[in-house]
Amino acid sequence: MNQQNTSFDKQNLTINSGKWSVELDYENWHSDKKEIKPTQSDIIIELSEEGNWDSVLRLVISNEDMQKTCLIKGIQGSSYLHLADEKGNSQSVKIDDNNLIISLGFNFISLNLNQLTLNWNLKPDMAEVFEFYDFQNDYLLRGEVEIHRIDKKGQIKWSYGGRDIWVNMEGKPEVQIEENTIRLLDFDSNEYLIDFDGNTLEDNPIKKTIKPKRKWWQLNK
Repeated sequence: MNQQNTSFDKQNLTINSGKWSVELDYENWHSDKKEIKPTQSDIIIELSEEGNWDSVLRLVISNEDMQKTCLIKGIQGSSYLHLADEKGNSQSVKIDDNNLIISLGFNFISLNLNQLTLNWNLKPDMAEVFEFYDFQNDYLLRGEVEIHRIDKKGQIKWSYGGRDIWVNMEGKPEVQIEENTIRLLDFDSNEYLIDFDGNTLEDNPIKKTIKPKRKWWQLNK
């Protein structure tokens, strides 16, 4: 069973596969009470040079043969740990065979669970990356600035940007994977339809109503 306990500053999530169990404890850099200590881990992985605003993630990784603890430091930007639902929607954490795939702030990483080493560590976007989707044996990653298709070797196949960032102000889904296309909504709900190779099929900008400016002599009417 997968379990999740989430707040903005401190997050806890447990994910299980047939072979692996991973408990994730995330602590934001501005948490009032720091509880995660480097001495509590077997292995420490640095994602970037240490700074004053870095968050940390502790992983307790176990299978029937072992249990180890890994501390991931140097996480810059915001992170929200969540799993895909039964409909296969977005996720920020996934066990894929013997690898743990996570989007963390500016980083998108693959961690080898057997060796506790990084298969790859990407910063594909100019800003933060939020979540990813399973997509034709690849990952479709939603960044703030671009949508990225990334294969399981960590190679970026293509990136796609719109008129604005991929955070919809009305709370609508920014990414919808359809039968043969991907439908995207940006900040202002401009809509884009692209194919699986990242080519634009439709570009539908939202029509904004601009009210005519009143003349100065009409202001009091």
